Amino acid sequence: MKRAYQQKTSFLGVLLCIFFLPGLVMAAGSSLVSVEWLAKNLNKKNLVILDVSEFIHYESKHIPGAVKAFGPWMTMNSEFVGFMMPDETELVSMLRGYGVNNDSFVVVYDEGITSRDTAKSARALWTLHALGHDQVAILDGGMAAWEQSEQPVTTRAATPFGGNFSGKLQASKIATLAEVKAKLGSGKVTFLDNRSPDQYFGHEKNSEISRAGHLPGSLLWPESFMTIAGVDFAPSYFRDKDELEKMARGVYLPADKKAEIITYSNHGLAASMGYFVLHDLLGYRNVKVFDGSILEVAPAEDVPMVVQRWGWEKM
Repeated sequence: MKRAYQQKTSFLGVLLCIFFLPGLVMAAGSSLVSVEWLAKNLNKKNLVILDVSEFIHYESKHIPGAVKAFGPWMTMNSEFVGFMMPDETELVSMLRGYGVNNDSFVVVYDEGITSRDTAKSARALWTLHALGHDQVAILDGGMAAWEQSEQPVTTRAATPFGGNFSGKLQASKIATLAEVKAKLGSGKVTFLDNRSPDQYFGHEKNSEISRAGHLPGSLLWPESFMTIAGVDFAPSYFRDKDELEKMARGVYLPADKKAEIITYSNHGLAASMGYFVLHDLLGYRNVKVFDGSILEVAPAEDVPMVVQRWGWEKM
């Protein structure tokens, strides 16, 4: 049984969480599994466990049977834009090397200390979804939750047999720059920015990003608000579904679960967290990740960037 942790919020958190009640951690489901579930199913047939944490963490200790799977989940594309999805052939080869088969149930985990850690697992899950493989879940709380529950660990590296994975990229999961340009301002698509408030409002930007601000009309839901990482020393557990639903309404996401939503961030990492919460935890069926995100779109002079305004304000 997971512990309940008292919710502490920042000023923006108060704005986003008005009328929210402190929530418990999400119960295990098909796309989010608990430490208890994984501990009971470590030897389950067709189970593949992927550790997407940094190399040093895997080598110091990891879950028994877990495969070192740091990546590359993101790389430079043909247009020399970094941090994007590798091509289909490279991804299929990588996943086969990790022992993934077409009938595998894949559990992905990370360090589990911060929401940024969890975003790495979300990126791996979205990548598998984008390749047509839906039998994948995130370990809630990651390695931090596993250790906190005093489950066994090992330093022995797993050596999987090559898998037969044969995924094909699904256009329904990936938004391109051309698509983003075509749909901005159409009123038919909701854009969701999963970066920090400072970056959304243009107060700050990463050095590799050429322009500050957010895409016109986009809403804000920082990935750091989606877990309770660090609250009373908690691992990066996802907030419970009721609380996430209230947050979704609080940031003005559409109630229609068939609505088209495109998530983005700086490099598509936090955007994958947005995808996971919307698609897998809240049941939105038409969610895409803008893979190139702000890194790719900021240099495009024909795409305006908005600063100092909420996305839902009329210009």
